[in-house]
This record gives sequence, C-alpha cells and structure tokens, in this order.
Amino acid sequence: MRLRSDSEPTMTAARYEPRDGLAPRVAFVVYNDVHRDARVMRIAKASADAGARVRVFAFGGARVSRYPTGVTGHEDGFEIERVPIRSIGHMLVDAGRVARRVLRRSAPIGDASEPSGAFASVSPVPVSPVSAPEGAAAALPATPRGIKGWAVKQWLRADRTVRQFSFWHSAGRAVRAWKPDLVHVHDANTLPIATRAARSLRIPFVYDSHELWTHRNVSADRPLAKRLEGPMERRGARRAAGVITVSPSIAEWLQQRYSLRERPILVRNIPPLGDRRIERSGGRLHELAGLAHDVRVIVYCGGITFNRGIERVIEAIPCLPDDVHFVLLGEGSEVYVAGLRSLVDRAGGHGRVHFVGAVAQSEVSQALADADVSIALTQPTVLSYEYSLPNKLFESIHAGIPILVSNTRDAAALVNEYDLGGVIAPDASPEALAAALLDVATSADRHRAAALDAARDLTWQQESARLVALHRRVLSADTRNGRTS
Repeated sequence: MRLRSDSEPTMTAARYEPRDGLAPRVAFVVYNDVHRDARVMRIAKASADAGARVRVFAFGGARVSRYPTGVTGHEDGFEIERVPIRSIGHMLVDAGRVARRVLRRSAPIGDASEPSGAFASVSPVPVSPVSAPEGAAAALPATPRGIKGWAVKQWLRADRTVRQFSFWHSAGRAVRAWKPDLVHVHDANTLPIATRAARSLRIPFVYDSHELWTHRNVSADRPLAKRLEGPMERRGARRAAGVITVSPSIAEWLQQRYSLRERPILVRNIPPLGDRRIERSGGRLHELAGLAHDVRVIVYCGGITFNRGIERVIEAIPCLPDDVHFVLLGEGSEVYVAGLRSLVDRAGGHGRVHFVGAVAQSEVSQALADADVSIALTQPTVLSYEYSLPNKLFESIHAGIPILVSNTRDAAALVNEYDLGGVIAPDASPEALAAALLDVATSADRHRAAALDAARDLTWQQESARLVALHRRVLSADTRNGRTS
C-alpha cells in the first residue's frame, strides 16, 4: 500500500497570498534553542521560500543554550528570536546576589554568562524504560540511590517545571508582540502559547505533532504531567485550525483519540531532492572513521541515545566477518557514549566500532553514501516509537543505501513498500541480527536502485507543498471570517 495520499499536491511551488499587500507573518514556536532541530528549520525555510515573513521563537541565553537571547537573521531567509527562560538555578543565583547586596558583600558567586553544573542543559536525564535491553541499560548514566536519588529527581522535576512555565510566559509575550497572522507550534508543550495568542490576537494556529506526545519515551513517574498532558493536547488539537504530524499511524491515532474533524496532514521528515544525484564515491564514512575503502560499513546516523538499537549492533559485531565495521554518525552525551565504549570492549568489538561525530544537516545523505547498510532499529518501548518514521530512514533513502529496520508499524511498511532492505524483530538475538545485516548487504545492488527510485518519490518538496497548502487554507479562512491584517 502506498503511503502517499491520492490527494497529495504536486511539487508545484505554492506561495502565500499577500494580506493587505504584505506577506503574511508566520510565527513558529519550539521548546528548544532550535540549533539542531532539522524539522523546525526545514519548515521555516519552506514557509519563507513560499513568501511568508517568518520568525522562529525558541529559547536561548546562559545555562540553557550556547546561543544568546535576541533576534538574529538566518541565511535561509527567516528570523530566530530566542527568549530567556528562568530556572531554579537562576532563582538561586539571583537570591545570592540579593543576599550579597544586603550583606554588602562584593565577591561574585559565579559568572552568570557561562553554563554551570545542573543548569547547563534543559535536557532531561534519560530514564531507562522497563523493557530496555541489557546493553542499553548498561550504557545509561547511573543515578544516585536512596534519599539522595529521590532529592535529585525532585530537583530536576521542579526545575523542568519552572523552565517550562517560564518559556510559556516569555515566548508567549514575544509572539504576541510580533503580531503574526498565523502561529505554528511544534509539539504539545507549546500549545498554551498558541491558544493564548489565538485568543488575544484573534488569529488561527496550527499544531505540529512531532511524535505521539502522550506516549513518548519519558519517565512514567510523572503523575501530575500525565494527568495534564492529555487534556492539554486534546483541547489544543481541537481548537487548532489545522494539525500536521510525521507518520500515518500518528495521524490516525490523533484523529480517533481526539475526535478531530479531519485527519491530520502528513508532513514527514524527508530531505529535499537535490539537483545532483548522490554518488557512493562521494560518501565520507570511510574517511571519517579512518577505514580502508574495501572495508564494509554498517552506519547509524542521528542522536546517539538509548532505544535506537545501537547496543544490539555492538553486540552483533563479533558475529559478523572481520571486515565489517560499525560507524556512528551523530552526537550523544559524554556519559552515554562512554557507556557504549565500555559495551564495545565487553562485547569484543574493539577497533570495529567508530564514533565519528556529526556533519551539517545538509550533508548527511551525501556523507552516508559509502555505507553498505544503514540501520534504523528503533526499539518500540513506547507507542510513539512503534509509530515513528525516523529521520535516519529518509536520510538513508536519499543516500541510496540499503536499510535494516525494526518491525515497527510505519517504518516496516515503508521499507517493504519500496523494497529498501530488510525488517527484523526488535528483540532479535545478536546472531539473528548479524545474519539479517549480511542478507541485506548481499542484495545491496537491488536495494540501492530501489532507494534511489524512492528518493525521487519521497521528497521534502512534496511534504512542504502540503504544509504551505494548509497554511494558505487556514489564512484564507481567517480572512473570510473577517480578519484581514
């Protein structure tokens, strides 16, 4: 069955219609610093290319990002406004300054311009799911036990809550001050900003669900959040003028669970089709890993973290011929990568697993091109993973390389539909995984040809056409309802 709808627009470049002679203002909101968020950047560029005035609202500043607060222009034709957010750490620093003033002490307690300690990142501490494999659990960072562990957990929970509410306040105020014609929010944790802006400015908003939010991979020990997130998403999705998401199964789930009037629009995380064909000779993995050109390469690309099947491949390496190496193209936390390196030593894969860092988003598919097999072995520990269509799957298709995926609903359907490689059970043994990798490599020529054909069918040009069409429809309906500026 084809994943593409019969009503899918062609690659004709649609453009926004002016409002009172001016390009419409479209605000995008995301709860990160947007630096490495390829989907948000790609969507913002598509909107700007179609003639909108675009501003992305994210966060920045000391202790939460390497990027400062304020408005900056982006080379792709849109603006980014990073707003400051508060945290418990900020509050303690401010309280210390007040105390020093009261006590007339002048010695500083720390430079607020630099990230420090627990406040250097907004990323939550990874929590191992119940069904995580042994290798994954072994690679996770250790957390304190007993009362100390409980205290750390409560601190992190409170800090995340303060940061979230602070972002809603700061970003919401910035969005309303910019006075957009349309707000497009990314993920459910930005919906309160959209609903308030819609009320105060009398404008429509679009909800973009990057994953199945209420079934994503986070700690189950979140009683308050679990009670609030479902109703918040239901209310926001129903009020939205349009909903988009990343896979057919998530679209189906959202429509059924929230009784939406229409099925969410599918806008998948697919790279653009370039003017030049990607050639295997232009791949960089062998060079990055320092390998001879006759060495066979299994590649993983993306964030290096748990539940991505990385540990399973490491454990399968000793079952593969000596000329097969595993190259990881991406970044992960130092603690997690250190755990993976220890697993490599224990599994007997020393010298055959290579962490080569990341490349620019626009260069990923070309960098992958000299691999023999790509893996997208997402472990379906939560429903969001079962329904996912990983970015790495589409990057590999555009690189023209065979792919081995876990037998998850939408990823397996795509691979089988286009004959892109193989499908394997998520809990397969190291021996079975090694056999599956060799089987895909044996049929590599057929799968490479199929991937290059699929790359012409699966393009960001097609996906972005649906995005702009939805925006145009929403803005047109808003004009008919009486708002013209």
